[in-house]
Amino acid sequence: MTSSVTDAGNPQDRKKKKDKNKDKNKDLAVLVDERLAEITSSMVTLTGRADDMEKHLEELESTGGFEELRREVQAAINSVVPNVNQEVQALRAFEAT
Repeated sequence: MTSSVTDAGNPQDRKKKKDKNKDKNKDLAVLVDERLAEITSSMVTLTGRADDMEKHLEELESTGGFEELRREVQAAINSVVPNVNQEVQALRAFEAT
């Protein structure tokens, strides 16, 4: 009489599967750590840029340049608005046809 032994019942096969799962978990952990390092680096860079912008705004405020900057930005926006309005009107006319 022959007894049937399955691979799942073999302790060596179970150990191999367990080892593979451990390797996959280690690989995943390494990938997560690498991604976290990238995100941390990006956050440091962005924080530095935000700090620089804040410093520049403070300098503009202290020298009175902030109001001049506001006027320049407003003038730039005002010069673009008519063009945008023309484009919107042209698109509406095109859609109506």
